[in-house]
Amino acid sequence: MLRAHDTADSMDHTPDVPLSMVDSSERTRGVPLSERYEDLGRIARGGMGDVRRVRDQMMQRTLAMKVLPWEMLDSPRDRARFLNEARMTAALQHPGVVPVHDCGELPDGRVWFTMKEVRGRTLREVLDELHRPVEVHARPGGATATSPPFRRVIDQFLRACEAVAYAHSVGIVHRDLKPDNIMVGEFGEVLVLDWGLAKRVGESASDAVTPPSSEGPTITPRDQQLTMPAPTCQEDLHDDGQLTMPGQVMGTIAYMPPEQARGELGRICAATDVYALGAVLYELLAGRPPYIGTPASVWGALLAGPPLPLEKTATIPPPLELSAVCARALSREPDDRFRTAGELATELRNWLDGARRRERALTLVTDAQAEAPRIDALRRRAEALRTEARTLLGQLRPYDPASLKAPGWRAEDEAERLENEAAAAEVAWLQALRSALNEAPDLPEAHEALADYYHQRLIAAEEARDVRLAAGYETLLRGHDRGRHAAVLAGNGALTLFTDPEGAEVVAYRYVEHDRALTPQNAVHLGRTPIRAAPLPRGSYLLRINAPGCDEVRYPVLIGRGEHWDGVRPDGRDPHPIHLPRTGTLAPESIYVPAGWFISGGDLDAGESLPRRRLWVHALVVQKHPVTNAQYLEFLNDLVARQLEADALAACARPPLGRANPGEDALAYERGPDGRFRLCAGATLDELRWPVAFIDWRAAMRYAHWLADRTGQAWRLLNELEWEKAARGVDGRRMPWGDHVEPTWACILGSHPGVPGRAPVEMYATDESPYGVRGMVGNVRDWCVNVWQHDGPAVAGAIVLPDIADKEDTALRAVRGGAWMSGPAMSRLAGRFATPPDDRFGGIGIRLARPLIDT
Repeated sequence: MLRAHDTADSMDHTPDVPLSMVDSSERTRGVPLSERYEDLGRIARGGMGDVRRVRDQMMQRTLAMKVLPWEMLDSPRDRARFLNEARMTAALQHPGVVPVHDCGELPDGRVWFTMKEVRGRTLREVLDELHRPVEVHARPGGATATSPPFRRVIDQFLRACEAVAYAHSVGIVHRDLKPDNIMVGEFGEVLVLDWGLAKRVGESASDAVTPPSSEGPTITPRDQQLTMPAPTCQEDLHDDGQLTMPGQVMGTIAYMPPEQARGELGRICAATDVYALGAVLYELLAGRPPYIGTPASVWGALLAGPPLPLEKTATIPPPLELSAVCARALSREPDDRFRTAGELATELRNWLDGARRRERALTLVTDAQAEAPRIDALRRRAEALRTEARTLLGQLRPYDPASLKAPGWRAEDEAERLENEAAAAEVAWLQALRSALNEAPDLPEAHEALADYYHQRLIAAEEARDVRLAAGYETLLRGHDRGRHAAVLAGNGALTLFTDPEGAEVVAYRYVEHDRALTPQNAVHLGRTPIRAAPLPRGSYLLRINAPGCDEVRYPVLIGRGEHWDGVRPDGRDPHPIHLPRTGTLAPESIYVPAGWFISGGDLDAGESLPRRRLWVHALVVQKHPVTNAQYLEFLNDLVARQLEADALAACARPPLGRANPGEDALAYERGPDGRFRLCAGATLDELRWPVAFIDWRAAMRYAHWLADRTGQAWRLLNELEWEKAARGVDGRRMPWGDHVEPTWACILGSHPGVPGRAPVEMYATDESPYGVRGMVGNVRDWCVNVWQHDGPAVAGAIVLPDIADKEDTALRAVRGGAWMSGPAMSRLAGRFATPPDDRFGGIGIRLARPLIDT
């Protein structure tokens, strides 16, 4: 064996005698070598030969010549072993075996053979480097089990296995495979060296063996050709328990199988080498041989049982597939191992192919993930431009010239272009991740990225209340999730609920769709408050809260996937207690809307819907029905009684100009002889229960002030976001009863035969919100207290503010709800309308609210 880095000085001190100095008078046989080879000096010296560099003068090339050592000259067994190495090596015509070119005998009787000179490193040196920390503070192991250096060494080991596989195919067993006998050349070639112990399978041999002496393992000479006593246990193994046994039990203890260690030469076969290769693979993966210690301890451990599992010895967790390959190769029984090195090589090749595919897949994932920030940036820029466009266009009136609208249009066009670019990039991103999975179907990084993506899409689809799309994304998420989203897929959440006073009994009813309507079903008793992190499956719930001396409170909650409804305000840290009104403090026509979160906007089919947001609204008391004609007449007549004639006339309902009663002085009511207002002649008593209409925003505000003065409670018009929560509850439903738009469930177009018109407020009990507020979809819309803006009213840190408009402000006012003349599409609860404050319509009325006050 030749290693280019070895020198004569690094070996023993046997005199370096050039071939030309062999005295010709002593040449009793053979011919002078100088006619063919020029001696260029010693390269190295090993136990079985002196290796010299020679110049083949005939072929004009440099070779290595291995010469039998002087001390073995008179040993027929050593001579036979030397020739066996030459012949075995020459018989193996494979790129992984050093080619032998010539063989002969020196005049002094020493035999020799020439071979290719190989320059490089042994696998031992390669493994030392592989497992060497790359820096002082690095963890053990300079390479990970999936790094290119690691795969490169596995590839080198594979090629060594392929060389041994060729030997097995021609019936030759190496019997001394170890890292020192595998050479990695300067140009990447891999060679299996030192075939001196090789034998052809089936050659006869004696099987006697002597057990270890008390001083250590002594191996009795057994082979009829090559015998040597084993060293005693006082001789330390080099580095890691290696011990070459060039006797009847031949090989290196740390890498030989049990049957070889026991001297069972009749069982020597290809599986013997498979075990040795498995031991080399073990060292490659763990950074140490299967057994370490003194010769005696290694010998005893080898005969006693298998080595420690890799997971206990490896400094870096090895790939599971390679661990399994190694374990099989190291099986105690030959029949349990791979039959030949070829089968072992096939497993390694399969793993390497998978590793290379995994590397390509990881590159695809890395490149794709590098694009993700750009996609997000495109979408953020597009959204900013849409906001800019809404602001620009929202400041304009419909009849403003197109030149003023052009900047807003350009912003919309650029936003659309960016969205399209982001969509195309997202498709490419998805395709890259799917391509990665085509390369490596189990690649965690690709599955993780896709799972995160489909998780986001699932949540978005559920927020959009798109059941079909959500089901598809959930299926895709389940296919890619590897555990990170288990809680989301399980769909469980939790509820924390505090009340004031404490000790309230809480029953949860889950909203279940039945005949297109969500109905609270399946009562679950949650116990008494305070309730902390009570588990609840995901879904929308109506909680009924009861405490002695308090009115029952309806408190809807939304439990999202893996979410905890804790009732903590945006500016708070602890759960906000739900106030329970004392019995009798709320009027029969007043509905309590507890403080808390709700889902606003997000309905793409609703006109001017705001973006989906989660907002906090303070506790409110909201009128169950819109203000009726009867209530409004009471207001007007009170003004008359207090001799506020001008105020009464200003606040009186009036049909808009051009309607049935045109003119500035036309009233929607008539006056009796006493000056009091009343329904016009011919009206039915039912019309007293109709919601008032044909009043402008200032009249609605005047009514609110009147009621506040009369009751001592701060009644006012609702902010449009307060109105939305009172109408929709907290789960983002499109209509009070769910998502289905059914005209017969509210007073809108198509709800009844005949002429459309207003109806008594008690009708259409199905038009009721989760809190119990009626008539939000039909009959009349409601004036809101705030100025209409494209981006909605003021919100401070997710907390909705009243945002009361100045009565002198002529800007458009927000109007919410559906009306008797509205089609289903114009009656969705997220829809928003804008009306000048001095306009009057037959489809706009009044609904008031006030802050909760415990009186």
